[in-house]
Amino acid sequence: MSVVEIEQLAGRFKAAFGFVTANIRNRTDAAGNASVSKQLASNISVYVMDKNTDIEDITLSYGNTVYSFGDCSLDGEFANVIATAPMISFKRSKRLVTTPIDNTDIEVVERYSTEPYEMTWRGLLIDMENHSFPLDKMETLNQIFEVNDVWNVASKILNKLKVSAIYIKDISIEFVEGYEDTVSYTMTTRAMRPVNYQIINNN
Repeated sequence: MSVVEIEQLAGRFKAAFGFVTANIRNRTDAAGNASVSKQLASNISVYVMDKNTDIEDITLSYGNTVYSFGDCSLDGEFANVIATAPMISFKRSKRLVTTPIDNTDIEVVERYSTEPYEMTWRGLLIDMENHSFPLDKMETLNQIFEVNDVWNVASKILNKLKVSAIYIKDISIEFVEGYEDTVSYTMTTRAMRPVNYQIINNN
């Protein structure tokens, strides 16, 4: 990936979301572009503003349908990739049933359980071939959202967090100022256990 390509992607993320996640630098290093990494590092306040967000290649699958959200060259092959690797932030909570003690600030936890991860995806849809408005990619993303079922998901980070399936709660799509071939999307997803996991554990 060339210097121009890295700067173009960083510029698109910056225009769309106001920041670029820190580990975009790691991707340039892995590609042998240490000079690009240093250039980004010198402007760290411009390019990196959210340390709680990661960028990660992800594969979504439903039946025989597979979609890739991942790396690509701005001048290279993009046919099998619907969108850039998304920036993902993670949130998780506990479910607590508590009983307060009268006339004190003490409460007793009667029951508790762990909620699944809720994840916010921020990514870009880019028309790499004609550099025109990415209408086809918007249509595909809309089709993904309209599936009222669980998607299987695979990535290194999600595997570490034991997330193998998700459902999509909501999505928003916006124009990116200055880039007519790019639109941004923000998608909220929630981790789910696959159906076969639930059946096995219930038995």
